[in-house]
Amino acid sequence: MTGSSSWCGKSKRLGLYIRSSWACAYCAKDLKDAAPREMGLDHLEDLVNGGGHKGANHAVTNLVTCCRRCNSSRQATPWRTFAAQFPGAVERIEAQRLAPVNMELARAIINGTTDWSD
Repeated sequence: MTGSSSWCGKSKRLGLYIRSSWACAYCAKDLKDAAPREMGLDHLEDLVNGGGHKGANHAVTNLVTCCRRCNSSRQATPWRTFAAQFPGAVERIEAQRLAPVNMELARAIINGTTDWSD
């Protein structure tokens, strides 16, 4: 769930975190100050039978930012069923997964090439 994974590059991961405003898509917990191990990405659909991500759908429309607690709690529960316990989560996820991911900004931040001057 956390750290650098072979299935998701650094810029894609950062872009997804930025898209979510650093909040868990399910419980809406603010993850801006979270330890890296306390946050990650969750595949909404198409997880491989038996668990794991090999062969899963890694499209940005299938990934959302989530806290460790929600990711661990959800397990194989369909995302809509799991999200229904959190007010507004289904709507939040539907909107988030259709929102664009700013890969250009994510790459610039990682590469240190952003121009923060006025």
